[in-house]
Amino acid sequence: MNLRPMRTGLTGLALTLLCVTGLGVSSSVAQPMAATAAFTDSTAAGLGATKRVAIASVIVSFQASVAALKEGGSGMFANKTSSSSVLAITDFDLDRHDAIVAAAYQQLKAQLTAAGYEVVPETEIKASAAYAQILALSKIPTHTKFGNALGDALLVSPATLPGYLPYQGETGIFSSPKSYIGWTGAFGSKSKTEGGPSAMTIGGNWKIPGLEVQMAKELNANVVKAFYVVSIGEAGASRSRDFTGNENNWWNYSGQGSASAALGLMADQTRIAFRTPNGNAKWQKVSMMKVVPAKDGDVVVRLAEPLQAGGHLFHLESSSREGGLFTPGADFQFMFLATVTDPADYQRRVEALLNGANNAMVGLVKP
Repeated sequence: MNLRPMRTGLTGLALTLLCVTGLGVSSSVAQPMAATAAFTDSTAAGLGATKRVAIASVIVSFQASVAALKEGGSGMFANKTSSSSVLAITDFDLDRHDAIVAAAYQQLKAQLTAAGYEVVPETEIKASAAYAQILALSKIPTHTKFGNALGDALLVSPATLPGYLPYQGETGIFSSPKSYIGWTGAFGSKSKTEGGPSAMTIGGNWKIPGLEVQMAKELNANVVKAFYVVSIGEAGASRSRDFTGNENNWWNYSGQGSASAALGLMADQTRIAFRTPNGNAKWQKVSMMKVVPAKDGDVVVRLAEPLQAGGHLFHLESSSREGGLFTPGADFQFMFLATVTDPADYQRRVEALLNGANNAMVGLVKP
């Protein structure tokens, strides 16, 4: 979906905005492809000491916004040709998303069992002293509004198993929260959800790797964390500055926004991490200079290629405005709001994506 350019004309110091309206459209993508998985700097041999697994955290991150920014110009015109586009989904049916996450949790347990692992009961996990310390440091509410390097995200965990976030040193800059719809605060990137995380808390959780090793020893099991990133599509932005030659209008500045809504599962960040009883009690270092796969375990398997779901799942409504004193940001700002057209089909397709990813990832670590 594209919006035609928004233009302003510079006549002396006067700016005139031509309003833009957009039409909502549905989107579609290709049929789902087979999931492929890969190891992140590890092998299945690292799991050989025990065939017990303790699932300590399952989190599905539903992307709520993505954005694009295009800047240009120089000198006195540097701030007259910037354009931004945001694609967002803000209305989440929490009961339906709870059902999606519960299904993914049960799928993971069933697939690990089928692969030959003994899955430690929740009661034993919750009796672990190290697990209690982990939750004290990094537990998040069942429904948490937070973010990542792409934008806002809704983090959902199973009702019976509290989720917790790993140490940022093992996840890199992807876990640094950005917000385009106000789900984190401007200072410190604190979640708007009561009891939620912040940029500071995820950057200070350096004790978690050691506590996970301690927990693995307590339970004689590999500690498992599953993290999935459900994507909603992409946004695009462009801008231009043209000289008119007209004595009443020296320059025309224009910006254009676009968005494509598509349901999918993000590669590299979608992963299952295993912390072993004899693992690294410090932490696995990853680059903070670029987005790289997370290494929040001694053995990590990840989705190697993005997965997409077919079907007409979203309807888009668009709006635009000009930046200014009371609307900070780009000079030309475009918003595309997505809504789910068929909630039951959406749920079915997300569950299928998660099941396919689980199958591929667990398939690499069969004993």
